[in-house]
Amino acid sequence: MANKQELIQGLNEDLAAEWGTIIRYTYQAANSFGIVGSELRAILEREVQDEIGHAAFLTDVIVDLGGEPTTTPDTFDKPKDIKQMLQFDLEMEKQDVENYKKHARMAEDLGEIELKVKLEEIAADEDRHAREIRRLLKGL
Repeated sequence: MANKQELIQGLNEDLAAEWGTIIRYTYQAANSFGIVGSELRAILEREVQDEIGHAAFLTDVIVDLGGEPTTTPDTFDKPKDIKQMLQFDLEMEKQDVENYKKHARMAEDLGEIELKVKLEEIAADEDRHAREIRRLLKGL
C-alpha cells in the first residue's frame, strides 16, 4: 500500500511529464509544416491547453497534500519528421495513461476519492489524445 509521500512523488512525476508535454507540443507545433503540419499544429495548440489544465490541477493537489510541486519538465526527443513526432507522442501518451492509472490506485488506497476520480479523468484525456494521434498516423 502506498503512503502519502509516495503519492506526492508519483504526482510530481506526472507534473514533470505535463510540463514536458506542454513544451514538446509547443516545439512540435513550431516545427510542423505543409498541409499535414498545419493540421497537426492546430491539434497540438489545442492539446497544450488540456495539458496546462492538468499541470495546474496537479500543482494544487501536490501543495494540498503537503508536497512541493516540481517546476522541472521531463526532457524529450526532438524528431523533425511529422510521422516520427507522432509516433513518439503516441508512446508518451500511452505511458502517461499507465502512470495516471497507477497513481489513481494509490490515491484510492489512501482514501483520496476525489483525487482518484480526477486522475482517472486525466488518464481518459490522455487516452483520447493517443486515439487522435493514432488516427493522424493512419493518414500518413
